[in-house]
Amino acid sequence: MENHCALIRRNASPYRTSLTGIWCLCALLLLTCFAERAIAQPPQAEIDAAIKRGVAFLKKKPDYGRSGMNAFVAYTLLKTGESPDSPYIQNCLKNIMADHNQKNSDGEIVYTPGGDYNYTAGVQLMVFEAISPEKYHNEIKTTVDFLIKTQQPAGSWYYPQQEPNNGDTSITQYAILGLWAAERAGVMIPTRVWDNAARWHLTTQLPNGGFGYHPGGKTDRGAKHTMGVAGTGSMYVISRQLYPNGQPRTAPTTGKEGEPKKKFGFLEKVNLTEKEKEGEENLFTKPTIALSALETGKTRGANWVVNNYNYRNPTGWPNYYLYGIERLAALADAKKLGPHDWYADGARHLLMMQLEDGSWKGSGNIDAATCLAIIFLAKATVKTIDRKYKPDPVGSGLLAGGRGLPKNLAEVQMRNGKVESKTLSGDLSELLAQLEDPATADLDTTQETLVETITLGNREDLIKQKDRVLKLIDARSPDVRRTAVWALARTNDFRMAPYLIRSLKDPDLSVRIEARNGLCTLSRKIRGLGMPEDPLADVPEDLTKEERVIIADQWADEATRRWQKWYNSVKPFDEKFNLYEVLDQLPKSKSK
Repeated sequence: MENHCALIRRNASPYRTSLTGIWCLCALLLLTCFAERAIAQPPQAEIDAAIKRGVAFLKKKPDYGRSGMNAFVAYTLLKTGESPDSPYIQNCLKNIMADHNQKNSDGEIVYTPGGDYNYTAGVQLMVFEAISPEKYHNEIKTTVDFLIKTQQPAGSWYYPQQEPNNGDTSITQYAILGLWAAERAGVMIPTRVWDNAARWHLTTQLPNGGFGYHPGGKTDRGAKHTMGVAGTGSMYVISRQLYPNGQPRTAPTTGKEGEPKKKFGFLEKVNLTEKEKEGEENLFTKPTIALSALETGKTRGANWVVNNYNYRNPTGWPNYYLYGIERLAALADAKKLGPHDWYADGARHLLMMQLEDGSWKGSGNIDAATCLAIIFLAKATVKTIDRKYKPDPVGSGLLAGGRGLPKNLAEVQMRNGKVESKTLSGDLSELLAQLEDPATADLDTTQETLVETITLGNREDLIKQKDRVLKLIDARSPDVRRTAVWALARTNDFRMAPYLIRSLKDPDLSVRIEARNGLCTLSRKIRGLGMPEDPLADVPEDLTKEERVIIADQWADEATRRWQKWYNSVKPFDEKFNLYEVLDQLPKSKSK
């Protein structure tokens, strides 16, 4: 290209030379752009093909027996779309269930993981949660009890040997991943377990923010790439469990007749500490590790990972490192780690390193390296985040006294012996019409469908219906107002902020809180400008209604002031020079 352009320049007039130079420059820029694009993320078709070849390699081995690999292969296949009912997954499950039917010296049935001990237990929990938390509830509970029992006093996990040690960052990682899966499956882990794990990570984190393999061990020689992502990722998980939404974890509260109390129409919220049942451990004690300490540890760890980013030649197993990067990025909701496009880098590298038979060699076990590569390419953690199974509460049969039946019985259908209303179409205009006339709507179903439609659908459709949503923030029903506030926050339009700020003083407290959360979403200020999510979360139970109203109003006033100040600093240009606002901010005259 350069030689061709030079030849033209030598034989052209000065005017033509100028035009030709511009043409060459433009062509070079276009080629550069295409080249950059070409070396970025590989086409999805190539990634899918690599995953498919990797899966075929794993399935060449018909049976992995009672080992950690058996569960890891099952988890990998499930994350690539393999049906839980497939013969291959069913055989993997048979091996896992064999661990739950071992006998001790007294002939009693006990759970004994086959190979790899705590590694196996952690991954088996991930498999159960991915298939059916309800069906395997007992096995999940048994495995959780095993991991709680094998946690060391300092808060880590290790091999079954009783040799003196200070834990293992890698094994601890998989125990934490398993317990996290158990909580998503509805089996709650005692706060002390997460608390002890948090303390261990904070005390073993190196001064530079990284992590070693066996902290304090003779063979541990400083931070490793694989352990840096493992330890930091574990702290992100622990933080989510101890401080969901930035507040200390509390027990689920229930409404009438044992039904779970929904948080503002969408999420489960727990505000009251579950009282300790007689003879049972109180699962929801107050964390002893402060959120600020965890945040500091997470930040130091993430900074180490970014500053030492090395997807080509990390210390430790390369594919283990990449899976740790994928998990950390998903937990941190980071498309990039600092300047690094982690997925594009990792995908290019893995496609280049895949062998002819579909496997990846890695630095050790080929089967494990292949699983790690596949779950990176499939973004397994992204598919896991925020998935939470909510079992039906005890005694919640829908037919009891007609409770739970849709208002319009013509819309009833049966599924698995339960009464359900037919699924709404998911058309946004239809859903808004339902909210505009809540007297005829199945509000719960409408809300759930609306949330799913907006979350998974085309955001442009929501923006087109923005005016209709705006009208709903003045609806009579607080449930409808709450839904409207939630939807406005998902428009990504800063001009909606004043309406959310106004809703901070809605008569209904749940609408106020949803407005605060919506502003966090719209602004990306996840800490809510320092304002707590729920003003009544930690107030004494003996306060009167009037005292609670005063606290809630004070919270609303301060939240309004802070969010208005934020909006004034970022609002669109055409709103910045409102004459009345400028006059209001001028110094007041001292003359009478």
